[in-house]
Amino acid sequence: MTRDSGSAPILFGGAIDMHCHFGPEPLVEKLAKHPHAVDPIQAAQEAAAAGMRAIVLKAHEFPSTAVADLANKAVPEVTSIAGMCCDHPVGGLNPQAVDTALRAGAQVIWLPTLSSISNRPAAIEAAFGVSQGIAVLDPDGEMVPEVRDIMDLVAAHDAVLATGHITVDEHYAVARAFGGRGNLVVTHAMHASAGPGLSVDQVVELADLGAVIEFCAHTCMGKPSTFEQVISAVGRIGPERAIVSTDYGWTDTLPHPAAGLRGYVNALWDEGVDERQLRLMAGAVPARLLNMN
Repeated sequence: MTRDSGSAPILFGGAIDMHCHFGPEPLVEKLAKHPHAVDPIQAAQEAAAAGMRAIVLKAHEFPSTAVADLANKAVPEVTSIAGMCCDHPVGGLNPQAVDTALRAGAQVIWLPTLSSISNRPAAIEAAFGVSQGIAVLDPDGEMVPEVRDIMDLVAAHDAVLATGHITVDEHYAVARAFGGRGNLVVTHAMHASAGPGLSVDQVVELADLGAVIEFCAHTCMGKPSTFEQVISAVGRIGPERAIVSTDYGWTDTLPHPAAGLRGYVNALWDEGVDERQLRLMAGAVPARLLNMN
């Protein structure tokens, strides 16, 4: 029998969205050709109204430390958490920038996203004015020293290292180096255009190396084949090694983050993911990663 959350939606008080975009961010708006769906205050207000516990504010151009601080002052009912992407605007794989962000309160550090070598050179040039993408591995397949320095900093601060948009080979290298050492999140694991487009088997392998796997609403909502793969992957790795988040907020053509997380959680429930699993992935596991337990 098909379940329908529309008649009795799951209320997910205490949920945490670890992938919430916000504006203004001119770079993303130029690429998306649309404005952001929310600014940081609006994202926090909508999260608070939904009974959420926290949001992680993600920007591709700058650390969100100051933004998160202001959002917490404006909307104290929900915790806004800062992060930083290791993209060209902050100097790429820049340990000094990472150290500064972590000391200012950032709790999530993403490896290269829009700057990653996984993107087409033309796309990188359109975004940043340079054609050279940022690689996590050198031509011999060895981890570049800056990544090891960044890992040391993230581990020292008990923060979260997220994989960003790096290649599949880079995912495995990072997971082998950091999965058993610190908090590692495989970002939007099954997203083929803004992520590694991992198969279910690859998700299992990375989880076995110590990574927590992120399944975003933007990954699978409206894409039934990917949706089925996400449910299969969750079944194989278990909810204790997974988080659900949105990757919404970067364009007004998609749902707002808080509403999008609610719709995503209920869509997963409709397809048979039970409420205990959803509460783990939307609440307890991200809280553990962010030291909020």
